Amino acid sequence: MKVAVVLACLLVAVAAKPQFGRFGSFGGFGGARGSANSGSTQGQSSGLFGNSQIQNSFANAQGSAFGRGASLNSAGSNVGQSIGLFGNRQFANNRATSNQFGR
Repeated sequence: MKVAVVLACLLVAVAAKPQFGRFGSFGGFGGARGSANSGSTQGQSSGLFGNSQIQNSFANAQGSAFGRGASLNSAGSNVGQSIGLFGNRQFANNRATSNQFGR
């Protein structure tokens, strides 16, 4: 009879322990959020006192995730100018991606 009481206590102790699911303390779920952006500004003018030019680019990406979530963010921006025989050329490349996965 004493053995049965000890076994019953062990079963109660096992049933009372915290249940976290198959994937750790987050119980198999998760979430994420994020953002990414990029941009550029370009300008050029020719005048009596010479040429002036402005070029500016920015890029930023951020995110956070918890549990089984994932946040993948990237951004990039570049600007440039080429001076050639047939004139000047300005160019800009901007990219931004933001992907979130939750469960």
